[in-house]
Amino acid sequence: MRQAVFCASVCLILTLFAMTADSDVRIRYGLSMPRPATHLLEVTVTFSGLPSSARELLLQLPVWRPGRYLVLDFAGGVTRFAATSAAGEALPWHKADKSSWLIQTGGAPLVRASYEVYADEFDQRTRGLDDEHAFVNGAAVFMYSPAFRSHGVELEVVPPVGWHVTTGMDSTGVNAFRAPDYDVFADSPLEIGTQRDFAFEVAGVPHVLSIFGGGNWEPDTLIRDIRKIIEADRGFWGNLPYRRYVFLLHCTPNAGGGTEHVNSTIMGTRPFVFRDPESYRGFLGLVSHEYFHTWNVKQIRPAALAHPDYQKENYTGELWLAEGGTSYFDGLILLKAGLTTRERILEGISRTVYEDRLRPGNAVQSVAQSGFDAWIKYWKGDRESFNEESDYYEKGAAVSMVLDLEIRHATGNARSFADVMRDLYARFPRSGPGYTNADVRTAVARAGGEALGAVFDTLVSGTAPIAWERVLGYAGLELVPAPSPPAVWSGLEAADAGGRARITRVIAGSPAFAAGLDAGDEIVALDGFRIGASGLQARMKDFRPGESLRLTVFRGERLREFTVRLEKPPLVLESVKPRDGITPEEQRVLDSWLPATVSP
Repeated sequence: MRQAVFCASVCLILTLFAMTADSDVRIRYGLSMPRPATHLLEVTVTFSGLPSSARELLLQLPVWRPGRYLVLDFAGGVTRFAATSAAGEALPWHKADKSSWLIQTGGAPLVRASYEVYADEFDQRTRGLDDEHAFVNGAAVFMYSPAFRSHGVELEVVPPVGWHVTTGMDSTGVNAFRAPDYDVFADSPLEIGTQRDFAFEVAGVPHVLSIFGGGNWEPDTLIRDIRKIIEADRGFWGNLPYRRYVFLLHCTPNAGGGTEHVNSTIMGTRPFVFRDPESYRGFLGLVSHEYFHTWNVKQIRPAALAHPDYQKENYTGELWLAEGGTSYFDGLILLKAGLTTRERILEGISRTVYEDRLRPGNAVQSVAQSGFDAWIKYWKGDRESFNEESDYYEKGAAVSMVLDLEIRHATGNARSFADVMRDLYARFPRSGPGYTNADVRTAVARAGGEALGAVFDTLVSGTAPIAWERVLGYAGLELVPAPSPPAVWSGLEAADAGGRARITRVIAGSPAFAAGLDAGDEIVALDGFRIGASGLQARMKDFRPGESLRLTVFRGERLREFTVRLEKPPLVLESVKPRDGITPEEQRVLDSWLPATVSP
């Protein structure tokens, strides 16, 4: 039995080798959606020029998509799979595992596979189709053959009448496109519908803003501000690493978030955020974040993601830089672009310090481990995540900021963390093997001196608290207590949703934690009086440290009562401001790091 399995494995390997060696194989995909209301995408993939020695063809669908480090098992939406020869004759096939289809080709030079994909996940930015439009993330829809993953591919889309296709891929005709390999193909999403496309150029490079959905957006204003972000990034990195770039935007009531891609980004926002200054600044922050990824993730890639395995998790401890570093620099890019102010950046830093010190999980899990465990923890957050885990987005941004200030301090403001990023960009091109934390450590030491290697280790691999007062002091900043801090602290957070107030977080070691309250409990009453989440916060002003309150909650179907003995807050939100008597050296650091600008 073991010998038979060994022989079968060798035969398959030899077959795949023979297929890989043949450079004449042509791969063509077809995509249609004749019945949009059914949410079914119809897909074909044709392999022509197959060598006669190839007796089998393995097709696989990824189990995750780039940009989201979580196994999603896209194969669950695949139906009606079939395989045929050039003459239309059915070819035998069977499922080899949950995401693999093995076709017996019998040496046929042309093999065509066809299947349907149920697509109703617009909110996941994976695959969606309805009677208004379609969105396709290639990793969620298009199967590939491991033997031909490096081959160029072609795509022809047949959209419903009146719809058109917008994508970052190169066009070869009407609704026809090509990509140099499957990796780029799967990382080039398609918007298919009646979206409005607005073309513009930056430094002679074509860009497109493509908007699906209504709202109070104004294309000229959006393009003006997006152009500023592009120019600021171009100044930061030194170039634009693409021939054409597409900003895909969904304006729908429940939309939010974004995903970076090699030649584009897909972003979501609510339709009427564009005339409110705060909401609009938040949207521009999303644009800045996703666009910065064009370099940091899509060009500079962690080693585990440089040539990923689409069939399993790809563990990496570098997400603190890939995502957290991007979260740090997206605000600095907005400042460089004149789209925010130093004062607003300092407000964000004050929240960063507060959240960093508030989160018990930062003392349990390092930021490197947070990224490594993203596949099994971060995207599957539970009630204890805040208490037991770090956050490679928030903590990664904090670590990036600290490294920036440490380098500036060590070099007399001659170097910064931006130099580290540009060093990595030069040393680890997209075509290369990708970087590791050891490589980042080396770059930090090159920028700021060998002594910063130990600082790097503590911040990235350790769980010791950050000395914020010392680090911010390098730029002449100090933490200023709030003038009227809350008198008491319960350690629980709650939110009103669907007419009910539910506890969303209970901080470890807090009075609510000691009382036995749990995230998910539905709050009914405080001291016998009905109350909601907003009312609960207001009532806290009536209490003093040492006093107790009675919370009545539903836990599941049971009514429960808990007594919470309130305490003085162990931590309050503090403002970050330049201190009196700032030295000239500190002022130079501050002005270089956070240039003063007028209000945009």
